[in-house]
Amino acid sequence: MCCCGKPTINGEIGYKWQPNDMPGTYPLYPPTLQDGDTLLFDEPGRCGGQDSHSYHYRVVKVCSSLELLVHHGGGDERMRIACGKAIEPALAAMDSTARYWVLNAIYQAHDNGKRYGRESTTDYWQKAAAEKRIKTRKVRGSHCVKVFVESPALAAVKE
Repeated sequence: MCCCGKPTINGEIGYKWQPNDMPGTYPLYPPTLQDGDTLLFDEPGRCGGQDSHSYHYRVVKVCSSLELLVHHGGGDERMRIACGKAIEPALAAMDSTARYWVLNAIYQAHDNGKRYGRESTTDYWQKAAAEKRIKTRKVRGSHCVKVFVESPALAAVKE
């Protein structure tokens, strides 16, 4: 819980975890760059209406694509930003605070989409397993096995 009292960017004095703490500095934890990355924007964590000290964002150019790098409590993540040629000048036109919150919104939308997809897939396979609709077939002439879910209509016809 952030108790800074005013918007504070990581690396600046003013960060407080508890209301009675002495103002200190939240350390910088930037995501790691890889060979071939050209750093365009570096936005450390911050607060201001919302505590986001644990998220550090970087935008890099890799060949002609833009990628968003994120460091948070779970480690580093990297994702491609669609329409990079159109997004780059828009990000450049923003001040640091606006850019940070836009990058935060992009990351949170991506993370929510990943979570929803994972949960939907898990539910699908759990339901298929409970209904005994998961089937396997050996691929002829190979050591591979094809795994699939039989549709509920086909499973009902067989019973």
